[in-house]
This record gives sequence, C-alpha cells and structure tokens, in this order.
Amino acid sequence: MIFSSIPILMVDVAGSVAMVVIALLSLYKATRLREMDPDNAVSLYLLWICVGFTIFAVSRSFGHILKQFLIVTANTETWHSISSYSGSVNTVSFMLVGLITLFFNQNWKINEKILAGRKKLEDTHIKLMDLNQTLEQKVVERTELLTSSEHKCRRIFEQSLDTIMVTDSEFKVMEINPAGIVLTGYSREEMIMKKMTAGSFFADHFEWERISNLIDSKEYILNEEIEFLKPGNETLLVLITGGVDYGAFGCAKSYHFIIKNVNEKRQMERQIAQADKLAALGELSAGVAHEINNPLGIILGYTQLLLKEESKHKDDLKIIEKHVQTCKTVVSDLLSFSRKGSSEMGIVDINKVVDGVIKFLSNHSDFRNIEMSLNPHTGDMLNILGNEQELAQVIINLVINACHAVEGKGKIDIATQKTKQDKILIMVKDNGKGIEKKNLSKIFDPFFTTKPVGQGTGLGLSVGYGIIKRHQGDIRVKSSEGKGTIFTISLPADNSII
Repeated sequence: MIFSSIPILMVDVAGSVAMVVIALLSLYKATRLREMDPDNAVSLYLLWICVGFTIFAVSRSFGHILKQFLIVTANTETWHSISSYSGSVNTVSFMLVGLITLFFNQNWKINEKILAGRKKLEDTHIKLMDLNQTLEQKVVERTELLTSSEHKCRRIFEQSLDTIMVTDSEFKVMEINPAGIVLTGYSREEMIMKKMTAGSFFADHFEWERISNLIDSKEYILNEEIEFLKPGNETLLVLITGGVDYGAFGCAKSYHFIIKNVNEKRQMERQIAQADKLAALGELSAGVAHEINNPLGIILGYTQLLLKEESKHKDDLKIIEKHVQTCKTVVSDLLSFSRKGSSEMGIVDINKVVDGVIKFLSNHSDFRNIEMSLNPHTGDMLNILGNEQELAQVIINLVINACHAVEGKGKIDIATQKTKQDKILIMVKDNGKGIEKKNLSKIFDPFFTTKPVGQGTGLGLSVGYGIIKRHQGDIRVKSSEGKGTIFTISLPADNSII
C-alpha cells in the first residue's frame, strides 16, 4: 500500500512546488507591470490577485507537503491537529482574492474617472502649450513692433530740425535733441549738470513767468513767440509749443516742448515789408525829387550869379548856396533811391572793388586814426554780374558809417568770401558802439538816421539796400550794443568767366 501511493505523493509534492513557483513568477510579473505603470488600476488589481494566490499557493503547497510527510512518518494525529490552521490560511487567501475581485469594479470606475481627468489635463496642457507658444510668438512680434516704434520715435527725435525738449515737473531739462543743443548753445551734459530749466533760455525772465503760468493754467501753450538768449548774449526769436504729459500709471508728470527757430523767417518778413515800403517810397520820392530839382537848379544858378556881382550880401548868398547844395544832394539821393535799375551791368571783380574802396578812403583825414584791415578771399575769382560804381558806392557808405561808429579811432575789418552755394559775401565789421536793438529794424528806412542834424540825410543805407536788391542780392546787419556791428552783403556769383 505504501509503494502504490509513492507516485501520487510525488505528483502532489511536485505540483505543490510548481504551484508556488508559478505563483511567485506571476507575482514578479505583476510587480514589474505595476512599476511600469503605477497609475494603472488593472496592474494594481493583478498585483493584489497575484499576492493572494501566492499566499494561497505557499499555504496550500506547504500544507500538502507537510501532510504527506506526517502520514509517511505515521504522525497522522499531528496533521489532524494543525490541518485546521492550514485550511484557515487557504480560506483567508481565497477570501482576499474574492474581496479584491469584488471591489475591483468600484476601483475600475474610479480609475476611469482618474484617466478621464488625466486625459482632460493632458488636453488642457496641450492647449496651454499652444497658447503659451502663441503668446511667446505674440510677445516677440509685439517686442519687435515696440522696438521698431521706439527706433522710429528716436530717429524722429534725433533727426528733427526743430528743437524737442522734455523737462520734469519742475521744468528741469531731462532730454533734448541735437537741434536743441545747436539752438540753445549748451551741451546736454551742461544742461543736466547745472539743472537748467526751460526758463534758463528765455531772454526775459518775466516772459518765462508768463509762459509757465499759462502752462499751469491751460496745461499747454501754442506757437508762443519768445526771444531766447544764447551763451554769447546772442538773441534768437523762436516759436514754442508745449504741454503737460502725465505719462503711464505711476509715472511722474513731465513737460514736452517743440521749439522752432523763426529768427531768419522774421528777418525775411521784415525785409519783404521793407522792400515793399521802399518801393512805395521810391515811387513817391521820384515824383517829389523831379518837382524840386528844377526850382533848386534855378535858385542855385541865380545865387551863383549874384555872388559874382554882389558884394554887400555875399555872406548871405553863400549861406543860400550851401543849403541849396544840401537840398540838391538830398534830391540826388532820392533820385538814386527811386531809380528802377537801368544802369549798365558787366562782370565785376568784388576783390578789386573792395581794394579800390580801401585805397580811396585810407587817404581821407577821417580814417587816419582808424585801423583798417582787408581779408580778401583767396582762390576762385569773386566775379559777379553788376555795376561797379553802384557797388563801390554801397561799400563806401558802409565803411563811412563804420568810421562814424568807431568815432574815428577804432578798427574796421573788411572781408570777402565765397560760399558753397555760389554766393559772394562782403563783410564790413567794426568795433564801435553798435546799434540799439530798437533801431535795427529801421536802419534801412529812408530818412532814418541816428546822426546829429546836418550830418546825415538818412538815405545812405536805403540807397545801398536798393542797389543790392537790384543786383539780386541781400544785405543783413548784426549788432550788439557796445561790441560793434557787422554788415554782410550777399551777391550771386557769376561763373561764366573763371
């Protein structure tokens, strides 16, 4: 009986060992699956199932092997005493497997919700990534646009021919463009280091008070005509427009100004008005001069005849002759002033004309104590199309006026130049007392003079102005009281003969 049960015993023992090995392999595989996908509920279920079956397999196999061993060794009673424990372990193992299977459905539903939530999160993450990429692209595009806009604004600021100035809330200069540096005569560093305000450039302090009060009340100013004062006491007429800028949130208040140099424009307007006035006066003067000239000639003729015959009233007749000559001089100047310009024109060398004037006047007694210097242009010949006598008359008049300005004991400089724009310049400069500011706009008016009565007719500059205009030129004056005067004649060059 013992020998007949050995094959069954061996099969039982081998099956028990095989069951344990299979259970352990299954547990190993389930553990690997779990490690590969920790969030998968199926792999968790398989792991717990394999744990339950492994416990069952070990308990069952150990019980079978122990049972066969005790039966073979005739210890059947011992087996009966411990078989209930082995059965309990088997029962618990099956219950564990059953409970795992029972609750797996609920766990699977929860897992499906988790997976659905994760899918939504993944979709949301993809959308966020797309949005982030789009946002980054838009940020790059906006940054490029902002950089381009800033570059354009900076170029406008730097290249503007008008002055652009930015100040803080106390009108202290914060930023100014290159045109402003040229206009004001101060460097940007100097303005900031000295904490200069917009009012520092005003020639009149009370005018700045008016402008600042106007900005405070209206928050802007528009085309206010102001006189600026440059470092060398040079005045400049400008148009200033400005307003307050409160900036972005949290930024301090500032003021922005645009300043336009209208000095040359105003001078041009005054010259146009002067030309119109002179034209009208010229027409009037021509008629008056012709009407007066004939009676004066008769009076002068009879006076000179009486001087030859009369001796009793000789002194009186000489007085009459003197004043009649004066009147004829005035009439002659009036005729020159009103002449329309039918004089013969030809090629004139300006250097030659100026040199002749200097030689002519240097022998005059009024110029003996005056230091006269000539700085002619060296290079191209200064040829113009004009009338040599008329041009010499203008230069003589300017030099004589300079002689009176220095009161016979100063310095007179005469210079000639040629510009890149083919303009020939004649400059007469003196270090005399200068011209009062209030008289600068009147000096070319007929009969206007600052000389004592009897020493000037007030027609010299008017006649000279008319002559230069007939030569398609321009004459300008720049003067500072106590520092002297510069008259500059500009004439178009003639390049037909080089």
